[in-house]
This record gives sequence, structure tokens and C-alpha cells, in this order.
Amino acid sequence: MKIKYLLTIFLIVIAIATAGYLSEKPKENEPVEITVSAAISLQDAFRDMGAEFQKKHPEVKIDFNFGASGVLQKQIEQGASVDIFASASQNEMNALGEKGLIINSTRINFTRNKLVIIAPSGLTIEDLKNLDKIATGNPKTVPAGLYARTFLENAGIYETLKPKLIFAENVRQVLDYVKRGEVDAGFVYFSDTLGNNLSISPINDSLYPPIVYPMAVIKDSQQPDISWQFIEYIRSDEGQTILRKNGFG
Repeated sequence: MKIKYLLTIFLIVIAIATAGYLSEKPKENEPVEITVSAAISLQDAFRDMGAEFQKKHPEVKIDFNFGASGVLQKQIEQGASVDIFASASQNEMNALGEKGLIINSTRINFTRNKLVIIAPSGLTIEDLKNLDKIATGNPKTVPAGLYARTFLENAGIYETLKPKLIFAENVRQVLDYVKRGEVDAGFVYFSDTLGNNLSISPINDSLYPPIVYPMAVIKDSQQPDISWQFIEYIRSDEGQTILRKNGFG
């Protein structure tokens, strides 16, 4: 009787262990996931490209993490699980490269942008001096903010406008400030102005560095091959067409 009882207990333990093992096994049709951390100015274009890429590769699921390039850089340095990083300037990518956090052979420059001023009506550079509040990204973490500061310095009006500058966490927040009338004008990328009724004032792009976007696979990526496939799609004719439709190039 005792042997029968012990045998029953043994079989129950084996059944529970087997059920647990089976429940932990990955499903055969479960998609492979990659995480892409990208400058928030890329949000619309990357969502469009991600959707098209996943149509061609239904076995892949892309998770996007959008934000200021400098913030995303710090997240990666602190160990965030990321497969691809796309920045709005070279500085952040250079910093990761110097720390050995990217696969250097995968680094490419994939698109360009321009800095503009948005406001309810057209403005000249001289008009900025008569405004009370001007929004720009924080130069410490937002490339657009650093580009704007460089432009204002080279135009010789940074010190005049410095007390009027309102720093935002990212370029889309600058756009929101202007749309809500919380500031008189703001510096954003041209790609951020599509679909808005605000006035766009171009500026002399020789007064700030070329805005070139780099991207690369992160060294600790668990899916480097699939990540590289997505990068190749972005630089393909189809990917570049989507970028141009979204104001890049």
C-alpha cells in the first residue's frame, strides 16, 4: 500500500514538472521581437516602415522606443535591452561607439533633415528679438536644440535670445508648445511640420552642422541578423521613399 502511495506521488510530481516544462517552451509561431530606439522626429516614418517591413516578414515584431536621442543614448549605456539605435545626430552614436556598445560594421547614415522655425505667422531672424518665448529642445539631450543653439550663436543673436528660450524634452514637445500657444515660436525639424497649419520659416542652413541621421545594431542585440535586415530595408528604395514622404531626405 505504501509503495502504491509513493508511486502515485511520484507520478503526480512528474506530471506537474512536465506541464511546467511544456508551458515554458516557446510557441513555434511566436514572432521574433526586436526593439528599435529612435529619435522622436523619426516616429511617423519609422512606424510606417515598421508596418511595411512586418508585412514582408510576419515572423518579426518590431517594438519602437521613441525619445530624445541623448536620453535614448543614456538608456543604452545603462543596459536597456535594445537591438537598433537611430539618432538625430552623430554625437550620440559616436558616444556609444567609443564605449564599444554598437556593432561598428552596421553603422550607416540613412537620411537628412533641416531645421526651421514654426510660428502662427512667418518670421525673420530679426523678428525673433521681439518675441517673449521661443521653444527649443534642451541642447544637452536633444540634437535639434543643439543645432538651434549653434545656429543662434553663429547668427550672433544667442545671448540676446537666451533669456527667452524655453527648453523642451524633445522636438515634438516644442511643436506642441507652439500649437497650444504656450510660446511664440519654436525650432523644429522640417519633418515635424507636416500636417500642421503653422507657418514655416526656413533658416540659413550654413549656420549649423548638416543634420545627418545615423543608425546601428547594438552590440548586445539578441537578434543582430534580423536587426540588420530592418536597417537594410530602411536604406532600400522603398524605405527611402517613405522617409521622403515624411519630410526627410
